[in-house]
Amino acid sequence: MAEAGNEAFREKADDIYYRHRQVAEALFASQEIGKVRTFLKDQKQDLENLLHGIFLIKELSPRVLDCVMGYGEMMSSFIVAQYIAKFFADVEFIDSRQVIKTDSEFGSARVDFETTDANLLQTIDKPQGIYVMGGFIASNDRDVTTTLGRGGSDYTAAIVGAALEAEEIEIWTDVDGVMTADPRKVKKAFSLSEMTYEEAMEMSHFGAKVIHPPTVQPALDKEIPLRIRNTFNPDFSGTLITSAIPRDNYPVKGITSISDITLVTVQVAA
Repeated sequence: MAEAGNEAFREKADDIYYRHRQVAEALFASQEIGKVRTFLKDQKQDLENLLHGIFLIKELSPRVLDCVMGYGEMMSSFIVAQYIAKFFADVEFIDSRQVIKTDSEFGSARVDFETTDANLLQTIDKPQGIYVMGGFIASNDRDVTTTLGRGGSDYTAAIVGAALEAEEIEIWTDVDGVMTADPRKVKKAFSLSEMTYEEAMEMSHFGAKVIHPPTVQPALDKEIPLRIRNTFNPDFSGTLITSAIPRDNYPVKGITSISDITLVTVQVAA
């Protein structure tokens, strides 16, 4: 809207801010909310300045778009960190952009794992601490905000887990793990209890949306178990992804599908 010169972008930006503020007001007592309110106001002001610049020049580059898209992650993760700190000691908020470093391929940046791993090991140094950071966002070597593309939040979890050599990486989503088929199309589809990294990557390449291939790769490289669980069904164990071949009676793990695909075959006559 700002790029198109539509001044209603200001109302949309205000809506984003007030949505986060309402969440904060529901979570914190009046004497607790000061730090969160200040942070949200600062983020709102920065976003408004950025959008105003886009409005003036009527241009939105991939670089600027990444900066705009990062504000939601920052606000929501900061609120979560402060809320957890009400109940636990040693809670620390980390700006993902300060530790996860990428190239400058805005919109789908590639991670510099050597620098990122070193940053994470230096920053996350308390064995009993709780660290909260937003997914999806990072920065290049000039500290300009970048984003990790589709599935970037899950990818962030895998990057951090692999760097720290975690015992297990958990990805929380809105379904009961990886299913044998799309439950919207196959009524008898059920959740898989176990599968291999290779099976997970192959299914995701061919249409399974619950996990994206980049998320699997860091776990595979360090052979760290990856578990997919359901936020709305926390008692369910979900799907465990490892290098071990599951012992079950299902030689076929699942059926994937991709909609709205047209195949054109061109044959040249002799």
